[in-house]
This record gives sequence, C-alpha cells and structure tokens, in this order.
Amino acid sequence: MTKNSEAREKFLQEMGLSHECGVNAIRQAAVSYEYKRNKERRAFILMGPYPFMVIGVIKEVTSDFVIIKVEATNISELDEEVFRIHLDQIEVFFIEDGKHKIPNLKEGFC
Repeated sequence: MTKNSEAREKFLQEMGLSHECGVNAIRQAAVSYEYKRNKERRAFILMGPYPFMVIGVIKEVTSDFVIIKVEATNISELDEEVFRIHLDQIEVFFIEDGKHKIPNLKEGFC
C-alpha cells in the first residue's frame, strides 16, 4: 500500500465513507468537516458562475448547507443577512485560522 493510498484510507475512515464513494462525496465530506470544525470563525467564500463573494461568520452546518451570518458581499444590499449556502456552490473558500485574517472591508468607509 502506497503512502497516498494509506492517507486516502485513513481519511475515508475518519469521514465515515466507504471505499466505493466517488470524488463528489469525498469533497462534500471534507468541505463540510472544515466548516463544522470552524463554527463561529470568519470565512471568505467565492461562488460561481458569476463571481459572488461572501465574508461572514460560520453559524451552522446542516447536511450539505452552511449557514453564514454575512458581514459583506459584492452586492451591498445583501450585507448583514443570513445566507444558507449549498456546499456545491462554493468554488473557493478561506477560513480564518488565528494567524491569517480576512480584512474588514467596511473599516474606514462612511
């Protein structure tokens, strides 16, 4: 067994997934896990096809949805709302880790 297959095997076991599951199930489990373990932290999310940006606090993860209390979006009318985002809509994300911070886009604005 190679090092990569051992790592995959360990990951599948930790996520409670079977060997027959596809890449989409693995991606969903991994992304869901990251959001669950980072509740109450700030996240930066990009969704496609139109690049839609969300910055907010992770409140909850239910099934394959993440609930975000939004601080800022690229459409100011949607700021300060609560979004329910399907994990498949997320193209790119970053969650604050204590070392690297997401800038506050509203600081210094009137």
